[in-house]
Amino acid sequence: MATKGYDLFITSPGAEQTMHCQVCKAPCKERRNVYGPTGFVSAMAKRFTVHDSFVCPHADEGWHRQALRLVMAIEQTPSPRVAQLMQQDLQDLLSKHNTH
Repeated sequence: MATKGYDLFITSPGAEQTMHCQVCKAPCKERRNVYGPTGFVSAMAKRFTVHDSFVCPHADEGWHRQALRLVMAIEQTPSPRVAQLMQQDLQDLLSKHNTH
């Protein structure tokens, strides 16, 4: 499952030509002029709009989910040393899958 702002992006129609995954930097697959909800709240309220959707082609792969967890943990840790170690783990994981 993709995560908004990392490997899933919703934009106004035509606002962006391309988007890249913030986790692995892969070019996202695009769907143009989608009519539907843009998130959980709009889905619950049954509010549909026309939008463009961009999603990483690797978002559902196990290694990508692990990389996403590392990215989020790096952002949240207060320790620069721990963040540096996690960054190295992230780079190793992405290198193993030919990204970055």
